Amino acid sequence: MFSRLILLAGALCALALPATAQVRDTAAIIQQLQEEVQSGRMTPEQLEALMQTYGVTREDVRQRLREAGYPEDLLDRYLAGGVAGAAPSLTPTQLQEILQRLSIPSLGPQADSLLAADTLALDSLLLDTLYVPGITEPQIFGRSLFERATSQFMPVTMGPVPPNYQLGPGDELVLILTGDVEAIHTLPVTREGFVVVPDVGRVAVNGLTLDQLRNSLYTYLGRVYSGVRRGPEATTFFEVSIGSLRRNQVFVIGEVERPAQYEVTSVSTALDALYQSGGPAEHGSFRNVQVRRGDRVVAVVDIYEYLTRGAATGDITLNQGDVVFVPVRGRRVEIDGNVVRPGVYELKGDEGLRALLELAGGIEPEADLRRVQIDRVLPLEARQPGVQRSLFDVNVAQLLDGEGEFVALEPGDKVYVFGVAEERRNTVTIRGNVWAPGVYGHEPGLKLGELIERAGGLRDDTYLGRAQIIRLDPVDLTRRVVPVSLLGDDDPELVEYDEVVVYSVAEMRDERFVTIHGAVRNPGVYEFSDDMTIRDLVLMAGGLRDDAYLDEVEVARITIQPERPGDLTETINVPIDSSLVGGTDGSLVVAASDFVLKRYDNVFIRSQPGFEEGWTVAITGEVRFPGAYALQRKGEGLRELVERAGGLTAEAFPEGIRFFRLQGVIGDPEPRLTRVNVDLVDILEYPSERNAMVLADGDSIHIPQYDGTVYVDGAVLYPTSVRYEPGQGLDYYIKSAGGYARDADKGRTRVEFANGSVKLPSRFLVFSSKPKPGPGSHVFVPAKPPPPERGFDFRSLVAILTAVTTMVIVIARN
Repeated sequence: MFSRLILLAGALCALALPATAQVRDTAAIIQQLQEEVQSGRMTPEQLEALMQTYGVTREDVRQRLREAGYPEDLLDRYLAGGVAGAAPSLTPTQLQEILQRLSIPSLGPQADSLLAADTLALDSLLLDTLYVPGITEPQIFGRSLFERATSQFMPVTMGPVPPNYQLGPGDELVLILTGDVEAIHTLPVTREGFVVVPDVGRVAVNGLTLDQLRNSLYTYLGRVYSGVRRGPEATTFFEVSIGSLRRNQVFVIGEVERPAQYEVTSVSTALDALYQSGGPAEHGSFRNVQVRRGDRVVAVVDIYEYLTRGAATGDITLNQGDVVFVPVRGRRVEIDGNVVRPGVYELKGDEGLRALLELAGGIEPEADLRRVQIDRVLPLEARQPGVQRSLFDVNVAQLLDGEGEFVALEPGDKVYVFGVAEERRNTVTIRGNVWAPGVYGHEPGLKLGELIERAGGLRDDTYLGRAQIIRLDPVDLTRRVVPVSLLGDDDPELVEYDEVVVYSVAEMRDERFVTIHGAVRNPGVYEFSDDMTIRDLVLMAGGLRDDAYLDEVEVARITIQPERPGDLTETINVPIDSSLVGGTDGSLVVAASDFVLKRYDNVFIRSQPGFEEGWTVAITGEVRFPGAYALQRKGEGLRELVERAGGLTAEAFPEGIRFFRLQGVIGDPEPRLTRVNVDLVDILEYPSERNAMVLADGDSIHIPQYDGTVYVDGAVLYPTSVRYEPGQGLDYYIKSAGGYARDADKGRTRVEFANGSVKLPSRFLVFSSKPKPGPGSHVFVPAKPPPPERGFDFRSLVAILTAVTTMVIVIARN
């Protein structure tokens, strides 16, 4: 079964890659997939997924089997979901014969160099042949034809052939007899140029067309089968066709991507071979591809003719031993701007600017024919220091009409076709409070009223007292304002470039708003409306929260009192009920439902004193009843919570308590969970108000089991966990971890105890103290920072030399 899967995988992948079959034969594909299949990592399901990746469907496989004369369901049993027994079981030899009849292309040993070492080589090859658009650099026109993965030039291995096709060694014919005799024969053409027909004998076919062969077969077959004759008296009929085509060896050399010898079919053309080689390279010619047969050039292919006009002139059928030669490119020029196909083009001998524009697909409608610019590198004899390029402006309007002078182009020229200016004539603009503001066309006699009508008319809140016409002075290009009223019959005539501005009443007044904050669901700023009351504003804010203080509301109102310039606002207390009383402190107190707000009022809803939502804490680990508990009162302590949780279990390790609390950090709106050092043993043994750990909302407590180890890491030789030994000090655990490392900073060694507290070694005068790790502790030895790199200090050297020189002089004088 493995060998069948290997052969099938190779066949399916070869079918999936028609554009790359020329560089990867079936044997190579089988070699790549062999490891996957034989190791059992490739199942029929994975094989079919691989087919889908390369775009091969079951119908594609069935079609190739039908064309080869086999049952279309012959390979179904080897694919995912195949029904056992649905098709006859095949031996590896039989399956290999089928693959050969499927006409999988093969190149032989020269393809081995292109194989990758991993099973992703096929994917990499496909990715390399894909065309990637969107690059900014100009592309050589014609390159994309050979970069895209396509089956456009896939060699034809079977099917109809041209009427003038001449048979030769390597072709395979199919002869079908019907009528008095029913038979089908596959007839390979031998090296000597004949076929052997059963019961008939040798029939020479070399150099014959199919029509000529049919005429010959009437004679040969008529000798054996009396019913084979021309005319209506015939009782035995025959038909001859080509089953598979012979293959020729051709050479593609010169400036191509992959120069090599290639195997092509007998109907392949120069473009087919060129496509297999990857097309012309960066410096290859697209206009002068030569087909050499022996010592003479039999055809010249112009790829641009094929791409621009669909004419395959010179694309002849290749024979055995033909050479497709791509010489070095000719003149190349670049064209950009307002043309259909910007890019780099190769020009032939007498082609100039007009031919370049035609190759580029012509000009765009917005092109300015009066301004086509040529950027040219000056020839060597014309160059001067600092002047090596020049610009030429060309008016191509007459050139395109066939009346202008010929404009020659030099190698490396860059042609840019400019577009017309964006500025528009005969326009007027209207903006502001109309339904369709924008730019409109201007005709002589256009008036303001007609323009407003074109713009959909005035909006309802338009300020009719005054509009403005901003008019451009054509003399000095300054602007002046022409006022106009929209109330009367004033309907002035507009001139070119006028800009009409229509104002609204709303934009001429300040923004009106009120603010509410405090114990409401959606505090914020709201738009003010006339006759708005506090009740209306509270409804707009989503209503009151449960903690709202229901006795009164505070309203802060902006006040302007010349006699009291220091007062900014007036405070009004409003009860939230239907009573109407007077305030004892002189402030006005009225019913909330009747209290009308004014612009910029600030409403504050107080919260009830002492109101707090339920606080919860969580306790887990070694307690009898772990879970989330609601605090019964403010000031409830940790000891009370442990008692409510049923107390500690026998396995509890209170010294290792992990106590976490949400703490606010300045500058961070979200509170962070931080660990709090707690001595639970002390709290449980010595209960007191001072020793109580008061709980807060969101606290999380975990009581672990006993941990009888001490973990040592950092700048030690062997970071490890050491068994806790009562009475042993810090040095014992450091030695158990192999001792200090060379770069250890011993003085900053710290011990983190199980409850989160941290202690460091201390020193006072000649006395030193080191913390003793407890069970569950973590000992960390930090490393010393690397010494700073010291460069050459010239100043220090000068100072030292000066001091030494001075000492020598003093000693010498004495």
